[in-house]
Amino acid sequence: MQRYVFYNSSSLDPKAAAAAKRAVKSLGATVVKATAGTMLLEAAPEKLALVVKALPGWRYSIEAKSHRIPERSPLQRARLNAAKQSG
Repeated sequence: MQRYVFYNSSSLDPKAAAAAKRAVKSLGATVVKATAGTMLLEAAPEKLALVVKALPGWRYSIEAKSHRIPERSPLQRARLNAAKQSG
């Protein structure tokens, strides 16, 4: 199963989003999270074509997970540099 993010910026109506969720669930896909205009779905790649047909006007992309390492604060950088110089 892969995760897909579906977007629909033209319709932010909660009733339309609820109808889209029902349509997706009836096709066997799992709605992981949904907000107005965005849905995170988990579905088999074979069922993706059916889901796309059931959601006209929605665009989709494969979920891309990325993790960012937070940048060190100036104090942390100063301590790190001081530790390198003394050691």
